[in-house]
Amino acid sequence: MIVGGGAAGMFAAITCAEANPALRVLVLEKGTSLLAKVRVSGGGRCNVTHACFVPKELVKHYPRGAHELLGPFHSFQPRDTVGWFEARGVQLKAEEDGRMFPVTDSSQTIVDCLLDSAKRAGVEVRMGVGLIAARPAGGGFELALSDGTSINCSRLLLAAGGLKPGPLMETIQAFGHTITPLAPSLFTFHIKDPRLEGLPGVSVPAAEASIPGTEFAQRGPALITHWGMSDRLGPVSYKLSDED
Repeated sequence: MIVGGGAAGMFAAITCAEANPALRVLVLEKGTSLLAKVRVSGGGRCNVTHACFVPKELVKHYPRGAHELLGPFHSFQPRDTVGWFEARGVQLKAEEDGRMFPVTDSSQTIVDCLLDSAKRAGVEVRMGVGLIAARPAGGGFELALSDGTSINCSRLLLAAGGLKPGPLMETIQAFGHTITPLAPSLFTFHIKDPRLEGLPGVSVPAAEASIPGTEFAQRGPALITHWGMSDRLGPVSYKLSDED
């Protein structure tokens, strides 16, 4: 049982189903569509991964997780991601800033690849159903679902994305896990500055942004919007928000 039909959840479901075809793999997605964020990522082009293939260098892009990610990146890193998609007929390309996109420049290519791979592997999906609570039962887990039903599973993987106070967080804590204080990351910057008036829609291919009073600074493409700086087509604000 995998809770969450985003990129992580679908990738996990495919991996489990391909590793053991005898398993019944079921994805629960409380929303109305799968891979919703994949569709809009990278301005609709989907920046799949980053062209950095040395784990010690790659972790430098994760200010709040470098130490924890070093080990996992030795097991699976961007080179493996590129190979995974190539094995399924999807070619990726690297741009000057290191971001990697499908050569089609369309996120639909990635969505179709994940959905087709899941279908071929026999992954089942239930839409509009979320997790309310889970408890150990019979060597596995009993799940209470948002549609009023319950279901048992032998393995449970939570891939529901960003956490917030609620049933999911309570379930995680009930299993004895600790949750570090949550902090926003990868978001837009709301800037009230008269110098930006009349500039929404202007993009700059090589801008530098910094946060006053800190050491945080990033260079890269930037897009000015009516509220400040966008995270969709302006990676410089995305990178900077991950450091803040």
